[in-house]
Amino acid sequence: GWGGAWEETMKKAFGDPFEKETGIKVVYTSPIDFGKMKAMVESGNVEWDVSQAGFFRILPAAKAGIVEPIDYSIVDQSVLTPGTARKYGCGGEYEAVTIGYRTDVYKDGPVGWKDFWNVDKFPGPRAMYKGVYYTMEAALLADGVPPDQLYPLDEERVFRSLDRIKPHVTAWWRSGSQSQTLIKNREVDMLTAWNGRLAQLIHRGDPVAINWDQALFVQSAWFVIKNAPHKKEAMEFINFTNRAKNQAMVASEIFYGPTNPEALKYIDPKVAKWMPSHPDNLKKCIELNSEYWENNKDRLTEKFEAWLMK
Repeated sequence: GWGGAWEETMKKAFGDPFEKETGIKVVYTSPIDFGKMKAMVESGNVEWDVSQAGFFRILPAAKAGIVEPIDYSIVDQSVLTPGTARKYGCGGEYEAVTIGYRTDVYKDGPVGWKDFWNVDKFPGPRAMYKGVYYTMEAALLADGVPPDQLYPLDEERVFRSLDRIKPHVTAWWRSGSQSQTLIKNREVDMLTAWNGRLAQLIHRGDPVAINWDQALFVQSAWFVIKNAPHKKEAMEFINFTNRAKNQAMVASEIFYGPTNPEALKYIDPKVAKWMPSHPDNLKKCIELNSEYWENNKDRLTEKFEAWLMK
């Protein structure tokens, strides 16, 4: 898994009750390293079985031949939102990069990426994700590209738009915890951030709000490594994670949206409003095109990192 609060919550909601019910022991290791995963498969020394990641990470791994197809004779996909059970990944959660802002700085917060780019109306230091996912889509949306015309990305337009916001971005974050610290300590007044990280701050009473307009979301899914030593048990574990009450427990603690819609019945409505899969939020969100990133991530990352160095 991904360690920290994520791993603690997964253990509580899935690992411990699965072990108790089935007698199958669940052992944790973190963080996920796809380079190491590839080396394990190629060497024939596969050390672990199952994990969770976004489809923009799973698809390249599947293309490289290091992920098993999901066995839907074991995994019941009927309980899941349509489209969340795919060949190489299943279930998991909805995660979104949203606009977060301090309510003690802005009485009326930004609405969408045009406002994030509007430094005259919303002055103040910004922070953004130091990566191509989300950042490039946000740049085009800020420049007026309609959501249904994002892909393939107009690369020249992306960088022209990023050139406009770059002088106002005082920090480029790599981890969710870093983004939390930046806005909590008022190092920035506005930023792009995972909805779960912002929701944690709001839940703790920090003067922070989330804007869901044009939030960029992905599905993070469970997958099984190629030649997993406990393949059948891994599929049984994935099937267990699709249960509504267990997904509700995860969502209530780390605020990412469940893929089993029945889970919303077991989540406090005040908490559910911070999740991408809440109906009021989902209709405002835009899904990243995982297939596009499967084919373009490495090339665009190289261009983006060169641009950052200018």
